[in-house]
Amino acid sequence: MKTTAKKNGVYIVGGSISEVTDDGSYYNTSLVFDPNGEIINEYRKIHLFDIDIPGKIRSKESETFKPGNKISTFQTKFGTMGLAICYDIRFPELSAILAARGAKVIFYPGQFNLTTGPLHWELLNRLRAVDNQVINIS
Repeated sequence: MKTTAKKNGVYIVGGSISEVTDDGSYYNTSLVFDPNGEIINEYRKIHLFDIDIPGKIRSKESETFKPGNKISTFQTKFGTMGLAICYDIRFPELSAILAARGAKVIFYPGQFNLTTGPLHWELLNRLRAVDNQVINIS
């Protein structure tokens, strides 16, 4: 992503990756690269997705990942942007704080599952955008 951002002179919000820290902790992390290929933001998902619908889906992020503890905005030549990950979109307070910190666009890289996702993802994106008068990108 660093090379691609630099080669094309663009910002890249790098989805999310499994990050392991020096102490052996795992986080669901998203990195943002600037047009020079430099990391300008790192966000660790705050709200971990734990679900168990018998016979349909079981996912327990908390069995692998630790939650992050920092709310994340970053500056671009286009203005202030906010960043959260997937399930974080269900928590309106987080997007309200991002907007209060000046974010005009909030990125939510995510991968909703096919059991609950179709019922929620588009609706939640529209809700958070309207709630805060911002642009949501997922």
